[in-house]
Amino acid sequence: MAIPTARRTQADRTAATKAALADAAIEVLIEKGWAATTVIEVCNRVAMTRGAFHHHYDTLPELLADALRRLYAETIHISRREITDVAGLIEVTWKAVGNPRFKAVIEAWLAMANDPSLRVEIGPVVAEFAGLVNPDNVTAILTDTKRRDFFITARESMLGLALGRATNGGKPLGHERRVLARIRSEAAIIDAN
Repeated sequence: MAIPTARRTQADRTAATKAALADAAIEVLIEKGWAATTVIEVCNRVAMTRGAFHHHYDTLPELLADALRRLYAETIHISRREITDVAGLIEVTWKAVGNPRFKAVIEAWLAMANDPSLRVEIGPVVAEFAGLVNPDNVTAILTDTKRRDFFITARESMLGLALGRATNGGKPLGHERRVLARIRSEAAIIDAN
């Protein structure tokens, strides 16, 4: 006798469809870049019609804002562990921006900078992410100017490394290990003092 399975609700199906579209949008951004991220390309990835797409999203920027929110939620989940020192903060930050999926964030940031209509949809989402990496939100660890300045310098260096990866086919640049080793070494010194 077959075991009856629970039937998915409409809300479950909608959530699954939106998640699939958001994931496809991120993958297209990573693989092909901003210019190639279209409704048609995203729909092809999930074998969905444009009509079905428009049932869930009015515009591509609306989908991209949702996709970025989901990507940021993954980032928050990664960083939920207890961080007690500068070295831990550096590791969590690198885990987020060094993730290959972070290329989608870079693509969106650059596109938003040049497209005022896109900025309307994505700007608030980017502001949410900025809050995640804002040194003002980790004052228990960045207790003085020296720690704060070091973290800002390290964060900007790691963002540069992420940009380097994004422009190098997802592969680290030759100097990435040395830069990260130096950042980690300095973080350990700061934590020891």
